Amino acid sequence: MTDRHYDLIVVGLGAMGAAALYQAAKRGAKALGIDRFHPPHHFGSSHGDTRITRQAVGEGEMYMPFIRRANEIWRELEAISGRRLYLESGGLIAAPQDGAAPFHAHGSFVERSASLARKHQIQHEILNAAEVRRRYPNLIMQDGYDAYYEPGAGVLRPELCIQTQLELAHQAGASIHTGEIVTGYAPGKDAVRVVTDKSIYIADKLILAAGAWVSDLLPAEYRSGFEVYRQVIYWFEADDISAFYPENFPWLIWIGDTLVDMFAAFPAPRDGIPAVKVMTEQYTETTRAADLDRVVKSEEVSRMYYHLTAPRLKGIRDKLIHADVCMYTVTPDEHFVIDFHPASERVIVASPCSGHGFKHSAAIGECLAQLALDGVACFDITSFNLDRLFVMFNLTMRNMEKSKCA
Repeated sequence: MTDRHYDLIVVGLGAMGAAALYQAAKRGAKALGIDRFHPPHHFGSSHGDTRITRQAVGEGEMYMPFIRRANEIWRELEAISGRRLYLESGGLIAAPQDGAAPFHAHGSFVERSASLARKHQIQHEILNAAEVRRRYPNLIMQDGYDAYYEPGAGVLRPELCIQTQLELAHQAGASIHTGEIVTGYAPGKDAVRVVTDKSIYIADKLILAAGAWVSDLLPAEYRSGFEVYRQVIYWFEADDISAFYPENFPWLIWIGDTLVDMFAAFPAPRDGIPAVKVMTEQYTETTRAADLDRVVKSEEVSRMYYHLTAPRLKGIRDKLIHADVCMYTVTPDEHFVIDFHPASERVIVASPCSGHGFKHSAAIGECLAQLALDGVACFDITSFNLDRLFVMFNLTMRNMEKSKCA
C-alpha cells in the first residue's frame, strides 16, 4: 500500500480543493486530489466564466488578509502560467440611500465596504446615481442610490484558475483522480483511511473541500449547518458587446429594497461567452447536490430579463445566449468554515462558500495546506470554526421549542 499512502489527500477539486492541492504539491508533499467529476466543470459552484473580486471585503474584516494574499497568488499564477486569470474592470456596489435588503451581513454594505477601504487605504469613491449614469451610460440608475466604486476591482476566470492550479499541481508531482467518488473515510491514530468507489487510500492528513457535497461527509449533527441553494446564471445578447468589455464596464452588485431585487452584472471578457452575464440570488428554496434541477425554465429567463435586467441595463436584448446553474452552500451566518474535524485533527473541513468564496480561494488553499502540513495556518481562522454551526443549530431548535410552548 506504500504507493497509495500520501502525505495529504484533497477531496473535491473545485476552487478551494484545486488551490490546496497546488499549494501542497508546491511544497513537495506527496498529494492526491480526488473529484467525482472532471474539473474544471459546471456541476458544482466554481464555474460561470467570471467571478467578482475586490479589495475591500464588506462581508467582514476577517476576510481582508485572505483577499490580499489571494490577489498576490493570482498574480504569481499568471506569471508562472502566462495566462490572464484576472481582468481589472472596476466594481460598483449600489444600494438605495434609505435602506436596502441585507447582503451577506446586516447594515449598509456600501458603507461597510467604504469603511474598510478607508481603514486599509484602498482607492475608492462613493458615487451618487447621477455620477454613475455619467460614467457608465448603459447603467439605468434612479436617483436615491449611492454606489461604492473600487477602480482596482475586477473579475477572475474561475475555470481557468482551477485548470491552471491543477496543471501546476500535477507538474509538481501531485496525483489527480477524476471521475472517482469518495464514499467514506476513517481517521485513526496514525493515518486516515479514504475509501472511494474505485480504491482505498491512506494519508497522513485529509482535506474535505467537497463544496455542496461536504455535508454528506460530516457527522449528522453538523449537516444542518450547510444549506444548498440553486442559483441561475444568464448570458443575454448585447447590441454592442464591446460596450461591456472590462475596460468599458465594471461589475455591478445592485442591492435592492428586497432580497428578490438583488442583481449582478459582469463585464464580458473578449475571449469569454459573447454575451453579458447577469444573475440574482435566491435563499428561499433549498436543494441537495444530488437533486439539483439543472433545467433553466422559460419563466426564469423571462423574469430575469424583464424584471431585473431591462430596467437596469441599456443595450441588452431579450435573447438568451447561454444559461447555467450553480450551487451556493450557505452557513447560517454566511461565513466560511475552515477547521479541523470534530473527531480528528487529521481531517480538515473547508466550506468557504456562502456565495462569496471564490475570490479568496487561492489564499484559502494555501491556508488549508498549512493546516494539513504544519498543523497551523498563518492567518487567524477562529471566526471560521465548525462548532459555531452546532451551537447555532441548537439555539434555533431551542427557540423553535419555546415558540411552540408560547
